[in-house]
Amino acid sequence: MKLQKLCYYVQAIYMATHDGETLFEEDFEAWTYGPVIRDLYHEFKQYGWKSIEDEVEIPELEQEIEEFIELIVEAYGRYDGAALSTMTHREEPWLDARKGLTETEGSDAIISKESMKGFFEKRLTPYAGVENG
Repeated sequence: MKLQKLCYYVQAIYMATHDGETLFEEDFEAWTYGPVIRDLYHEFKQYGWKSIEDEVEIPELEQEIEEFIELIVEAYGRYDGAALSTMTHREEPWLDARKGLTETEGSDAIISKESMKGFFEKRLTPYAGVENG
């Protein structure tokens, strides 16, 4: 669960800070426990709530993208999967995709990339131009 949510935040914040450019093409679905990439779920579902212990091939990435991912994981990685799930349940992209379903109802509705980008652009606007010191 934590991997899914970290991927969600990496993608959403990247789009919000890079004019809508995406890091990957897959869409997130608005599942009961928050945003999920279906193929990623099936690849790692055997771990459930446990840590992934297999060797995972890491693709070659530009240094800027690696640093961006590390920054987001540093910010959100301190939370467990349940906390990250709760966070996504309070955010417009997941809520809008589910169109009024209760938290416990199943859904495979796509969370639009545009809604992710727009939501995080609004959240990050107060920090625009702030330099790390």
